[in-house]
Amino acid sequence: MIRPSRSGFALIDLVAATFVIALVMAILVHVVEQARIKARRTGCRNNLRQIGVALAQYVDVHRMLPVVQLADAGFQLAHSPQALLLPYLPQAENIPYDPARPWYQQPKGIGAATIPVFRCPASTHRDPVDAYQARRTKCPIGSLLGTTDYIVCKGASDSWCMKHRVSAVPREERGAFEIGQSLRPTDIVDGLAETMVFGEGTAGKRWLIATRAPISRRALEIEGGSPPLAFNFWCWPFLNTVAEQTSTQIVATSVFGTTAVPMNREQVSETIVNTEKLDDCRSGKGDQTGNAVSGFRSDHLAGAWFLFADGSSRFLGENVEPEIYNALSTIAGGESIQYVD
Repeated sequence: MIRPSRSGFALIDLVAATFVIALVMAILVHVVEQARIKARRTGCRNNLRQIGVALAQYVDVHRMLPVVQLADAGFQLAHSPQALLLPYLPQAENIPYDPARPWYQQPKGIGAATIPVFRCPASTHRDPVDAYQARRTKCPIGSLLGTTDYIVCKGASDSWCMKHRVSAVPREERGAFEIGQSLRPTDIVDGLAETMVFGEGTAGKRWLIATRAPISRRALEIEGGSPPLAFNFWCWPFLNTVAEQTSTQIVATSVFGTTAVPMNREQVSETIVNTEKLDDCRSGKGDQTGNAVSGFRSDHLAGAWFLFADGSSRFLGENVEPEIYNALSTIAGGESIQYVD
């Protein structure tokens, strides 16, 4: 007896086909995600390269890197280095920032401008930000502020010691950006290719600011009773002092980063100056001196991008040896560095 043949798929054929499709989809998802990660890393690196080009153009005009100066009012900084680079940055050259006036005398609302090259593609935070610090201090340019994911290198010291309004941090611990210190490329004796000038300093839900001061929950209620996020604002070179923090209950970071703090430490150090101990130049002694500077941090996996004084950008792993990390951040430490990415 001849039985009619059956057409179609058996159950095992359907299971096998489903498995193959699921495997292909999983591979595609992985490939797409890896492509996205690579694109974010490439975009971040390109941002730093553009900042490097702007920095080189600034040096060509002024014969030195942007100088971080104290303004006349209290312990205010006059400008952030980021703001001084605006005329040389793509899509920022038309922002009417006037370097002849300190940041707090700029037109109201100017700080809300978002600068594409200051935003790392891997970052997920909002931009601009309605900053509670700016509202509480009645910031003259307004409380809506554009952020920067790239901060300048202060070196291997978290000290803010000064003499006659100029940084007195020991030369071997100084970075490219110290208060009142003008810096020419020839002053970077450790080598341009081995001295970082900018690094990542992102923000977002992962990056909460730690503080040693007894900040009340009510003071931070705008952030849901939690420590605020480590936003850095390109137009507002905020430099909090212990005395101001006591009166305002404000916690903040600034546009500076130090390698005295481990890279990607999730409890981000606040940026704060103890004006009563400006003669204390010890680094890493924040609990004793009251000074602190935030560290470099990134939303990339296991490391961060840095811009070096020769215009190159390099990815440093977060497990880099502290001695090498510190050496790469100083302009005249005298170290011999052999670091391989």
